[in-house]
Amino acid sequence: MRRAIIRWGLRLIGPLLFVLFLWRTDLRVLGEALTQVNWWPVAVSLALMPFFLIVKAWRWQIIMHELGLQPPSIWVLSRIYTVGLFLGGTTPGQSGDFAKALYVRNAQNPMPSLLFSIFVERLCDVAAMAVLAFVGLAALADSLDASSKASIQQVTVLVAVIIFAMLPALLIRRSRNWGFSVMRVVVPTRWKPRFDTLVQQFDALDISGRAAAALVLTTCGSAFSTAIRIALLFTAMDLTRIPLAAVLGSTGQIALLQALPISVSGLGIREAVLIGLLNAHGYASAYAIALSGLFLIINVQHILVGFAVSLRYPIPSEVPSNA
Repeated sequence: MRRAIIRWGLRLIGPLLFVLFLWRTDLRVLGEALTQVNWWPVAVSLALMPFFLIVKAWRWQIIMHELGLQPPSIWVLSRIYTVGLFLGGTTPGQSGDFAKALYVRNAQNPMPSLLFSIFVERLCDVAAMAVLAFVGLAALADSLDASSKASIQQVTVLVAVIIFAMLPALLIRRSRNWGFSVMRVVVPTRWKPRFDTLVQQFDALDISGRAAAALVLTTCGSAFSTAIRIALLFTAMDLTRIPLAAVLGSTGQIALLQALPISVSGLGIREAVLIGLLNAHGYASAYAIALSGLFLIINVQHILVGFAVSLRYPIPSEVPSNA
């Protein structure tokens, strides 16, 4: 009970931030911003949801194959992924991930291996969003002198490349084992047993170079689809003073911060990032709140579509299912 109270208490940090931002916002300017929205880019962004789901389902299928599991078709995995988005947006913790595993669990697909496949799939997203976040940091250097700007952008690009290169290196056994052996040297002795347990979880994962390339491709496709959907929302608000790099960066920053257990569907966290971004380019905070409302439309779409799919294909209980 106490743990649940703490968990929900942390989740309230984001909504409380949102209330604070809204209280400090000029509602008249907010109303004007909302009346100026061009809804066609918003409609296109919503229409791209199937592509977003198919790319993610394809990536999950590749990971399951490489773990020796028997994944269903991309269509079925897309359906399952939709339900995961619904639960992820409406419940605390990792309920969505657990439900996704329940759908495909059977004698050939044990639950631990399925959960690990979802962990690896999430890891791909984290790597992609981290790269986008660093791209956004490079955009912040525009106000600096030429030499400082060039240095910051070079370092940012280097870090982004390193982060993305670590993804296939982690998935291929030879490079992964070498990296873990180096890391084990610096891990404190008391933490070594836990570190070794983590390493053992990766033993079943030995992705070929071809599969690693496919994972990188699908991860890029997933990040690209997300970035396009978000960029369309900026277009709908006619926020022309914000460079594309900054838009991409905010996409990565919001995605990473939303993963923290301090909000519900990113409420409050998303506004904090957008207010900082828009204020830096001369827009009032009200425009950030209005833009966040467009983000919320996408989240609501995920929840409603996922809920509808869960009614048509109920989440399995403890009885194994072949989806």
